Amino acid sequence: MTALIRVLLFFISLFFGAFSIIMLIFPFQIIELLSIESITLFLENLKGNYLLTIVGLITLLFSIKILLLSFKTNNNTRESISYVVKMNEYGEVKISSDTIVGLVHHVCNRFSGLKNIKVKVDILEGQLYININGEVVPEINIPEITNNLQAKVKEHVENCTGVNVSEIRVFVTNVTMSGRDLK
Repeated sequence: MTALIRVLLFFISLFFGAFSIIMLIFPFQIIELLSIESITLFLENLKGNYLLTIVGLITLLFSIKILLLSFKTNNNTRESISYVVKMNEYGEVKISSDTIVGLVHHVCNRFSGLKNIKVKVDILEGQLYININGEVVPEINIPEITNNLQAKVKEHVENCTGVNVSEIRVFVTNVTMSGRDLK
């Protein structure tokens, strides 16, 4: 939310809070100012005060703004997905970062000894930068498997998308136990 929206919501909540307190107290005539006669006299004295018209107009605009915001759908999820654009003789093809993440996961699933893989893809100027975080089992040769993984991911993603993979960074975050039971 922007700062303006927060300020609007603050003042509208103050207004509705004060209005609800008045509505709660009004039937009991606890405060003399809330009697029907005093309110009628107050409203009669406001006639000809055009400053209140401006305040009323501003309040109406704020209310309309808040009302429209309440109906607005949240499409920010679309904006967070980045695309790489490939041109061909028929037009453009947009490949989302989620598609590339799926391709990387497909390759990673073929490697035994890798667990809990998380992939992040950055697309900068039509180039792919891939970060792979994961865990390995204890009996694995980490330099060998990471080199093979980088080569296979680069080959698979470039073959499937036609986009150059500039860098693949592999982060081994932990050693995990393999899926079998040890006795």
